[in-house]
Amino acid sequence: MKRKRQQRRVILIIIDSLNPRALERATSRGLMPALEFLRGRGFFSDSCVSVFPTMTPTCAASIVTGAMPAEHQIPGFVWFNRDEKRIVNYGVSFTAVVKTGVYRVVQDLLFNLNRLQLSRKVRTLYEVIEGAGLLTAAVNPFIFRSGHKHQPHIPWLMQLASLFRLKGNLKGPRQLFLGHMCPAPDLWSNLTTIPGVFNKFGVNDNYSGRVASWLISSGKQPDFLSVYLPDTDEYAHRNHPEEMDVCLQNADLQLQRILNSFSSWEQAVRDNMFIVVGDHSQSMVMNHNRGLIKLDTLLKSFSSISLGELNGRSKELALCPNERMAHLYILKEDRQTLSTLVELLASDIRIDQVVWKEGVRCQVRRGGESGRLSFWEGGELTDIYGARWGYEGDLNLVGGQLKGGLLLFDDYPDAFGRLFSCLGARHAGNIIITARPGFEFGGEGAPEHPGCGSHGSLHRDDSLVPLVVTGAHNLFSPRLTDLYPLILSELELR
Repeated sequence: MKRKRQQRRVILIIIDSLNPRALERATSRGLMPALEFLRGRGFFSDSCVSVFPTMTPTCAASIVTGAMPAEHQIPGFVWFNRDEKRIVNYGVSFTAVVKTGVYRVVQDLLFNLNRLQLSRKVRTLYEVIEGAGLLTAAVNPFIFRSGHKHQPHIPWLMQLASLFRLKGNLKGPRQLFLGHMCPAPDLWSNLTTIPGVFNKFGVNDNYSGRVASWLISSGKQPDFLSVYLPDTDEYAHRNHPEEMDVCLQNADLQLQRILNSFSSWEQAVRDNMFIVVGDHSQSMVMNHNRGLIKLDTLLKSFSSISLGELNGRSKELALCPNERMAHLYILKEDRQTLSTLVELLASDIRIDQVVWKEGVRCQVRRGGESGRLSFWEGGELTDIYGARWGYEGDLNLVGGQLKGGLLLFDDYPDAFGRLFSCLGARHAGNIIITARPGFEFGGEGAPEHPGCGSHGSLHRDDSLVPLVVTGAHNLFSPRLTDLYPLILSELELR
């Protein structure tokens, strides 16, 4: 298929941990001119619903496949691989990298995430668009699977730490740029700072912006270009998640670089559909030790598999904290263990939802409360997205209410759909727990963020993100999964 002469291109820009209130604050101070320009030329929402858990690998997979976790099978940043009997950790902290091993972490994140762990039953935007004969490119993406082979240049320090075992090809879009590992050849020699360990080997906002700008200004712009800006996430983890003027101003600078690559900003929006979106938001953790729910302490009566342990058959549990949510895996399954765990977790007032499946039904308890909720797919009630549900029990456990046969959720957007899909992923925990606002989960190798930002939970403060789409679009209650069909429609592939 040849590209039509007047067909617009699509530029997708993902800003990690983009908090709506932080964006509004920065915009009101005049720090976001590029985003404000794009916002004024199309659709804007400050409440696009992320997927659950609100962790970057899961969100990135949903953006690029249009699928929920039950379909794309990426259940979080930290999870237990039921087939390989080990904990998968994409490098959530330095301690986690050391305990898991550099080889295993990089192998999972760089090679296995796209090649093995992302389900083959879903197709990425790159696969669909290139399958139609158009061109795609990805700059510093998490999810990039497609059909073109790329030989990564593994940094020497990574190779040394992994005993030179990191080998293999990446299969991605025709143009794939991953910092130092897949550099832009014409741009590399012009960088003032060679990407290294102190700037995340080029996986940072400045490099992402420079590569995207170079692609466009050098005449190499593809039909679909995705650009990932990761720095806001790290900044929010070290500061108040609603006060990120410095980092957001730098993110906007990258948008300016991209817009400045065209003859004018107006021409840029005439010739392209721009989408700017956060993958998830962040919320504040209490600034004292009580804000940390230490799972290994709370569940000390059970034996748990360790990070890096490859044979946990003798252990009872696998604990996989993902900041403000956690997967709990029962390695020796029996009804008594499940019941004991549920009661123990539901007795802790710091825990928000305790969720598990019994047959086709999802069961919900809430920490410190006696109420119960059971819900299932295909009932007589409908949510705002047209999905049908049935339920028994206390809807308040997920912030739900019933109005004229319509299920509405406020503090926990799309609660039934997101919980049901997460539990439907093959490698999800037997029990999923979320933390109440102000709290996060701790455990072996888990990062701690007292007095700073964290994410992962079902709550609106972690789940609602800004979305900008240029052009004449009016999206009703948008979700991250809506971007996939929107992009394909713009490229006339749907």
